[in-house]
Amino acid sequence: MAYFPMFVQLKNKKCLVIGGGRIALRKIEVLKDFEADVTVIAPEMIPQIRQIDKIRRIFRTFMEEDFKEAELVVAATNDPKVNSEISKICMQRKIPVNAVDQKEDCSFIFPSYVKEGEVVAAFSSGGQSPMITQYLKEKIKPNLTEELGQIAQILGSLRALAKSCIATEQQRKEFYKELLQIGLKDIDSLEEQRINEIIQKYAKNQSEIEEQ
Repeated sequence: MAYFPMFVQLKNKKCLVIGGGRIALRKIEVLKDFEADVTVIAPEMIPQIRQIDKIRRIFRTFMEEDFKEAELVVAATNDPKVNSEISKICMQRKIPVNAVDQKEDCSFIFPSYVKEGEVVAAFSSGGQSPMITQYLKEKIKPNLTEELGQIAQILGSLRALAKSCIATEQQRKEFYKELLQIGLKDIDSLEEQRINEIIQKYAKNQSEIEEQ
């Protein structure tokens, strides 16, 4: 069964991780990478989890009341039966849940991903083969550079201006394409004066079309 690749905003979302070992650590790091509000519950936690900044740690076994405010849950204990129990509670409450290495108890899975700024490339094999997703990650990683993340931020900041100055969607696509090509060659070339010149070019082209 293939999983639908839906990207979800996790910033400040209340995410609950149940488990205090290395698997829980990996999931916590992913959630923190996307600015989630993370609470970890486990009787014991490895030193790396104890050292993570800006997460809440509760040193005990989980209780049903822990799920009241959770918007996403990760079951990462070392007991498959406990993970299944957590999954059932989440399913009943319609909370997205990932039970690590127990595909049948998951309503979502963690993809392998590469991230630069707000640009994210994610890969999934439907839980079949981590080797495949790791291969794809290594393939795309050299191309998803820090500069590409910066270019995405620049283009995003110009959307409102482009929409107000460039009349058609096709012209806007050409505008963004030209900026992307310039940025890929030399990101320092995307300075304000150059961008304004290109906007004016497309705005002028549109005016000429309308006059004909």
